[in-house]
Amino acid sequence: MINLKKEIQYVKGVGPNRVKLLNKLGIYTLEDIITYFPREYEDRGKIKKITELVNGEEALISAYPVRSNE
Repeated sequence: MINLKKEIQYVKGVGPNRVKLLNKLGIYTLEDIITYFPREYEDRGKIKKITELVNGEEALISAYPVRSNE
């Protein structure tokens, strides 16, 4: 059985620098890491046409280069 209260610093592959970064996110144990969810989610599944964009809106567009400056 896995001990979810095990400190993150004792997980294989997690060095001192990574521990510091995880601790800044409030992650101290295995339980913390598996229950951590990002505060924001960016949906990249909805591609918009440039003509559909609204001023100030963040959106994903698909673009292809027409020619090179070379």
